[in-house]
Amino acid sequence: MDAAYIVRSGLLCIEAAAPGKHRQLLTLFYPGDIIQNACLPQLPAMTLSALGVAEVLRLPVRNFDALLASDVALAAHVQRRLAEQHARATLHAAVVGTLCGEERVVSLLMELALRVGMACAGGVACEMPLSRADTADYLALNADTLSRITSRLRSRGLLRQTARGRIVLPDWEGLCALSPFAGALVALHSGATRPPQAATVEA
Repeated sequence: MDAAYIVRSGLLCIEAAAPGKHRQLLTLFYPGDIIQNACLPQLPAMTLSALGVAEVLRLPVRNFDALLASDVALAAHVQRRLAEQHARATLHAAVVGTLCGEERVVSLLMELALRVGMACAGGVACEMPLSRADTADYLALNADTLSRITSRLRSRGLLRQTARGRIVLPDWEGLCALSPFAGALVALHSGATRPPQAATVEA
């Protein structure tokens, strides 16, 4: 991947699989994110993939570096963006490494709502770009465990699935109360377009 990629729309992911091991979806990239080979570990069978329709700007590394060298403000912006992405990756590692299954699922639902959600009459609505298998991989959960967790959230009125690939979160504050990292999630994603309900959660 001898290039720099800038996500213009859609959602991208990095996945990898050690020989003889199950593949793992490691990182999500949202619009505005920057992907550089130098910022990624050299893992076996690592691939960059789009989760659905996405638009990506690709620049050869030498062109990207020359552009940054010629524009101090742009270089500063790129550094801030990469720092934010690193912070998000660190938070995701904490979510997977320290939280129980339900807390992991809730944290991901919060992240997606903050990034791609829209306020609606029934709560916060957003497209679900991850399949069940992708979600389970990203959260290091068994697919059956994930299904049981989402069923519990639906029965408690915290999650509603409408059309294919679309979800509604009817009780934003109730959902946030289930994630120990709710404040950190809001703080990290505060630069994204987010539903008004999200602003009520204190960092």
